[in-house]
Amino acid sequence: MKDDLIAQVLGILKDAGFVVSRRCEAKSFDLAARRSEITLLAKIMRNIDGLSEDVARSIKRAAFCLLASPLVIGERKGVSSLEDDVVYHRYGIPALNPHTLYDYFAEGFEPCVYSATGGVYVNIDGEAMKVAREKKELSLGNVAMELGVSRRSISKYEEGGMSTTIDIALKLEEILDTALIEPLEVLNAELEEPSSNVLKGGVEEAASSLEIHILRMMEEIGFEVFTTAYAPFNAVSFPEPPSKAQRGECTKILTGVSEYTERMIKRARIVSSLSQVTRTKSVFVVNGNVKYVQIDNTVLIGKDELKRIRDPEEFADVMEERAES
Repeated sequence: MKDDLIAQVLGILKDAGFVVSRRCEAKSFDLAARRSEITLLAKIMRNIDGLSEDVARSIKRAAFCLLASPLVIGERKGVSSLEDDVVYHRYGIPALNPHTLYDYFAEGFEPCVYSATGGVYVNIDGEAMKVAREKKELSLGNVAMELGVSRRSISKYEEGGMSTTIDIALKLEEILDTALIEPLEVLNAELEEPSSNVLKGGVEEAASSLEIHILRMMEEIGFEVFTTAYAPFNAVSFPEPPSKAQRGECTKILTGVSEYTERMIKRARIVSSLSQVTRTKSVFVVNGNVKYVQIDNTVLIGKDELKRIRDPEEFADVMEERAES
């Protein structure tokens, strides 16, 4: 049934003009999609309560590195269906049902309602509320009395520090005769900058000794390496440590580490698809003999070859030569 849901989401994103990657077949996000400057990392699941904190953290980590927006798309929350045009959240990641996804990206309809403990709520445009109240020559107390709430609540609405129920918001719009409910910024997830120092232990506990060894080699060459978990690639590597402002302009390399196996070949094809969508480069550092120099757009470099590379420029030259061949 998840396959049906993924097919539905793929159709919606393509109808909305997105370029979509292959299905990742990983525990982390299921696919990447891009339209103009919007890049999504989408986790698709029947029940959004099935998202664990560890997996959510891994999706947000990858999204930070790739300047993408994480998004969960599902149908249920526990035993209840996700309501249309309502935004839910799981560990800081917005969650939508397919109907809301279609309305938002294909129809341009911005949702205004979000779910939180105790019910569903909306945000009030405090500045517009104050202008409308003063235009009608109403005091905070006048509005509070008509609305049946405290004067302090009205003050907080105008300060922009308080959400409210849909019923109160609609009644407030009626009293002031103006639109006050603000659309939500669905793609504005708060992403913390992850640590990037593999040499000092900034690597996921589940990482293999081979992965840790090779990613440390990448750091010694001069790359800044952000490790990932549960994703098709093991890290996102930057040729030089970028500032937050520069990260969008820096070359980003989706970096995989593996023995040479059939599974690695499959992963390399997926990572190639992801790199095309996210406008990055992709490479797999392979332990053992390398039979090919490239799989789709993913360059393969042997572990022994990596030992001979001195800096990111030489690494880039090797990737470029193999890409051309």
